[in-house]
Amino acid sequence: MGSFTRFKKNQEGLRQLVELWESTPLVRRQKMIDMGMQEDPEYTKKALSFVLTFDDIVKLPDLELAEVLAGAPPASVGYAIHGAHPEIRDRFLSKVLLPIVQQIKEILAQSTPSSSMIEAGQIKLVMVARNLERTNVIGTKRIPLGFR
Repeated sequence: MGSFTRFKKNQEGLRQLVELWESTPLVRRQKMIDMGMQEDPEYTKKALSFVLTFDDIVKLPDLELAEVLAGAPPASVGYAIHGAHPEIRDRFLSKVLLPIVQQIKEILAQSTPSSSMIEAGQIKLVMVARNLERTNVIGTKRIPLGFR
C-alpha cells in the first residue's frame, strides 16, 4: 500500500494532500513530493498543479490579496514580506488597514527573522488564501472534487 492510497480513497483526498503540502516547510515538502513522484507521478503532478505558494499570493489580484491580508495576523504578514522586494512590500502594505500597516512596519523595522520565520509567515498567508479559496472568496488554483 502506497503513501497516497489514503488520499486516493476519498473525494477530498486531493484537497487534503495539497493542503498538507502547502502547510509543510519546503525541505520536508520536497521529500514528500519526491516520494510521490516515485509512487504515482501522475497523481503527484496533478496535486502539484494546485499547490499555492507565496509567489501565487504575490500575483493575486488586488481585491483577493486584500482579503488574504485581512485574514492573516500582522506578524505573519510582516515576516512573510521581510526579505521581499520593496515593490512587493509596498503593494502588501497598501492593501491593509492603517493600524495594521503600522504593526507590520514595526515588525519590519524591529526584527531580523530567521528564514524559518519568514517561511512560516509565507505558509500562514498560503493557508489563509486556501481557506478563502475553499469558501469561494478567491478563485486561484481551485481544487476540484473527486480526482483520484
